[in-house]
Amino acid sequence: MNKFKEIDIFQYVKLNFFSKNVIHKGNGKIIPFTGAHVDLGEGSRLILHDGNIEIGVNKIKGSKAETLIRLRRNAEWNVKSYCSMSYGTTIEINENAILESGSFTSNSNTVLVINKNVSIGNDVMLGRNVVIYDSDFHSLKNKEISEPLYIGDHVWVATNSTILKGVRIEKGSVIAAGTIISKDVSEYVLVGNDAKQIILSENTEWKRQ
Repeated sequence: MNKFKEIDIFQYVKLNFFSKNVIHKGNGKIIPFTGAHVDLGEGSRLILHDGNIEIGVNKIKGSKAETLIRLRRNAEWNVKSYCSMSYGTTIEINENAILESGSFTSNSNTVLVINKNVSIGNDVMLGRNVVIYDSDFHSLKNKEISEPLYIGDHVWVATNSTILKGVRIEKGSVIAAGTIISKDVSEYVLVGNDAKQIILSENTEWKRQ
């Protein structure tokens, strides 16, 4: 089946040819598949270079899953290369915040919320249920609410991982499944939390009732 049969043609035309918030600096286009919702606030800028943004790919036939992209007032997304977002992805760029991205893919239910500045390199892979925040979003005593976050080239962030504010993940690294990243990660390393599996009780029995 040709995936491009699932494109939302009305939204494709509206975004690429009639939206004043979409800035074309190359041949890139926004490709919204069915269930994709793109909300561009006043003064926001979605800047496209030579790569398409595919929003809401790989959706199961008949599914009503949504993919959500929102740029709030004066937010900016500088799209330097191709990116593909599976169904269920959410990207929210808050007021005056900036997202810069090279080529990346996100699996279903990935969430990126940018409050200040996030930079994503080329050939980055985000697994299912990955969460990326550059902010605490609520004030904490003697701490900055938001700090820039950087993900380098050829980084793989595996399923159920969380990337927190202020960190740098350098090129070639892998973040293991279920990892919380709150400190910088050097080049070409596999990083995971030191989680230990323990027995909470013995002779356990369960029944389906």
